[in-house]
Amino acid sequence: MSKKHDNQIDIIVPAYKAHGTIVRTLSSIVEQTIVDDLHVVIVNDCCPEGNYKQFVDMFSKFIDIKEVKLDVNGGPGVARQKGIDESSHEFFTCIDADDTFASAIALESLRTAISEPINLGNGQQVKNGFKCASSTFLQLGEDLKHILPHQNDMVWMFGKLYRREFIDHYKIRFNNTRANEDTGFNTIVKLLCDNPNEQVRFMPEATYMWHNKEDSITRVNDGQYGFDQCMCGWTDNMIYAIQHVQNERPFSGAVMQWAVNVMFELYYYYVECYAKKPVFAEQQWQYVKKYYNTIYKKYESMINEKAFGEMFSMVSTARWGRGNLVGVLPHIGIKEFIDKLHSEEYNEDDLYDIWSRIPEDLRNNNVKCGVCKSNYWERPEEEQIE
Repeated sequence: MSKKHDNQIDIIVPAYKAHGTIVRTLSSIVEQTIVDDLHVVIVNDCCPEGNYKQFVDMFSKFIDIKEVKLDVNGGPGVARQKGIDESSHEFFTCIDADDTFASAIALESLRTAISEPINLGNGQQVKNGFKCASSTFLQLGEDLKHILPHQNDMVWMFGKLYRREFIDHYKIRFNNTRANEDTGFNTIVKLLCDNPNEQVRFMPEATYMWHNKEDSITRVNDGQYGFDQCMCGWTDNMIYAIQHVQNERPFSGAVMQWAVNVMFELYYYYVECYAKKPVFAEQQWQYVKKYYNTIYKKYESMINEKAFGEMFSMVSTARWGRGNLVGVLPHIGIKEFIDKLHSEEYNEDDLYDIWSRIPEDLRNNNVKCGVCKSNYWERPEEEQIE
């Protein structure tokens, strides 16, 4: 039975090969001004170096802390979900085992932001509807000096505090993908926080420091992840999130708009991949087809020409403004792109044939860095019919 309204915070720390960095993470936790209200759950993601008992023992005199272990390595989303399931207090937050909170008042600031009532004037106050507080987080650059702030973000788990009652009510969970699983989780939160009683509160204060890690999945293998499994995981998580929210908000215009915007984002991801990393273009096209047939097709007839143009223009402005499309000449227009999706058949099993055509060293890179399971490209054997 989950505890409710106890004003306590569970801190979920997924840990894999983190023995060299987790001390700084735990140190930033015990420095918090509300340390007596904090409960740490280290989730050992089947770490080959063994358990984290020495760190539990080291910090147990300062804070309530425990370790739980996954039987099979599942990646950060599965580990975070294990930590959420193994804890029970009113709020929870997640921190990676190589990151730190940005200040000693970080968690106090987050809890105040999600909890403080709204002033109506004349001394009157009402309970707010905040279900998630999302602060600015700081990304420490490779030179260890350059800092990039991320504001109003609903992508990463960093710098966020969630109200467990809301998460439990809507059965919001991580799926078992290893790429962009945090985006799937937060997209569900964002789309369900669509009324005065359920809102995300964005904070300008920085509460989280994202430390540079040279051997992270996003950086190794010359940035292969960005054009490879990143987009596969993003597509799967957009499907997962939209389907989850559709069950709760079947007639939501906001969900339809998001679903259409995702289609336009996929268009730009595809033309960028085609121009910069064509070796992954066929794989990405298969995922675009998956999204089109699973989600977009349901909304296609509801979008008139004017709305289509306005929404595409908004996404285009944002995408070109990010700078990563500089020098990219789209080889296909958006209308032709949609028409091609409409006319082509989709068979999900074709993905295995596509994977077989990707060079073996690139496939093995995904296994070595942990973003894919061993032999993920092999078609499962058909069950024998007796």
